[in-house]
Amino acid sequence: MVKEIVVVGSGLAGSMVAHFLQETCHVTVICKGGKANSNSMLAQGGIAVALREDDTFQSHLKNTLEAGSFYNDRKNTALLVKTGPKVIKELISQGLTFDQDETGHLAYGLEGAHDIPRILHAKGDQTGQVVTEFSQSRLDKVDWIEHAQVIDLLVNELGQCTGVTYLDQRNQLQQINGDKIILATGGVGGLFPLSSNDLTVTGVGIALAKRNQVEVKDLEFVQFHPTLLTKNGKCYGLVSEAVRGAGAVLVDETGRLIMKDRHVRQDLAPRDVISRILSQELEQGHDIYLDISKVENFEKKFPQITANLFKQGIPFQTTNKIPVRPGAHFIMGGILTDSYGQTSMPNLYAVGEVACTGVHGANRLASNSLLECLVFATRVSEHILQASQSVSIAKNERLVKKQPEKFHLPNKELLQDRAWQAIGIERKRTDLIDFLHWLSGYHYTYIPTDLTKQEAELADLCCVAEEIARAALARPISIGAHFIKGE
Repeated sequence: MVKEIVVVGSGLAGSMVAHFLQETCHVTVICKGGKANSNSMLAQGGIAVALREDDTFQSHLKNTLEAGSFYNDRKNTALLVKTGPKVIKELISQGLTFDQDETGHLAYGLEGAHDIPRILHAKGDQTGQVVTEFSQSRLDKVDWIEHAQVIDLLVNELGQCTGVTYLDQRNQLQQINGDKIILATGGVGGLFPLSSNDLTVTGVGIALAKRNQVEVKDLEFVQFHPTLLTKNGKCYGLVSEAVRGAGAVLVDETGRLIMKDRHVRQDLAPRDVISRILSQELEQGHDIYLDISKVENFEKKFPQITANLFKQGIPFQTTNKIPVRPGAHFIMGGILTDSYGQTSMPNLYAVGEVACTGVHGANRLASNSLLECLVFATRVSEHILQASQSVSIAKNERLVKKQPEKFHLPNKELLQDRAWQAIGIERKRTDLIDFLHWLSGYHYTYIPTDLTKQEAELADLCCVAEEIARAALARPISIGAHFIKGE
């Protein structure tokens, strides 16, 4: 019997799983927006992989552990960096092309916390889009359900995941059953007012897990990227770390070098370090810019960033400066999985940013996220192909019957502002307690059957905010991206 597979998410991780399974399984991909709405499509930095002759997986492992404050799962991290070269070589052999140098060999970029250049790019700063579109272009046997908001898991009497319930394009409640369910829903960027994430990325996977008692881990580790393009206090996308790798430096309004003497790696220090320093500079009233005067062929190297700068009316060609500030970028924690993407609920898998494999530790090394998608999508697929089918398909009675509990949500902008203050770059125990007390005045722990997509999204954000705050409160010592101030 053909296995029925449901993949929730259209990014690189979900698309790769669908690709690997489509020949032998019936695969349905459900996505909140369209096929192009994912963080994968926005990824500018590239893919970190030890392919150069003078590079080794041991060096890549060392840098990954250092960036992660040695909090990483050593086994899975070694698996990531060892398997990475093989996966990339296979994609190249299948027709995926990466940028080359003037000699016709692969070109490697340098990013923060890497000892040597090992970052592959495709069309400069469009790596994520190129790789994801390449993956999606091969999905010729997959059914798509676009503009669908997944609101809960279907669980049978044995505690096995048997499908999902979702709101379709017309806001009608639907359900789809499957033998294996894969969550590839991305991170939690929508929780914060400044974020590099796609607008559809609002923590739905983690919220689904928490509502169904699926184990999550390390949610306190939220990475804030130092350089989001900002104008009039609003975010207009990411300015890749590769720009600093190419020679850009962080300066204030006077031209002062902000990172000079602040860290041994200066402008290529780990992201959490730079984000905290920039946050302090902003509190002191300074403006922050990326000085790109030393970046050769900026517009050619970074066409996507250049187009965005023109679109937003940034006079970078005359000033050689790009206005930036830190914002939410990536979450290292998520739904706890093993090395094959299995969660604590039978038949439920997680892959990509929504999963916590432990490979990022307390802080992700630059350009390891797309590699994680590729490596673990391969392993999830292998495990599903070898696994037996699930047994009892059953409706989830919690969703079929409307519950009498209260359902009350805060204003989204207010939630984002409160989250930024409490669980942003720098945290305080008193702020975390106050934030949890504020959240307790609302009711979002269950999903009624007659809600709208907007309500479902906001309920997910509240759920995720609570879990991040609880995790941060439970870790009184600063480590990696979790920085808690003394009272």
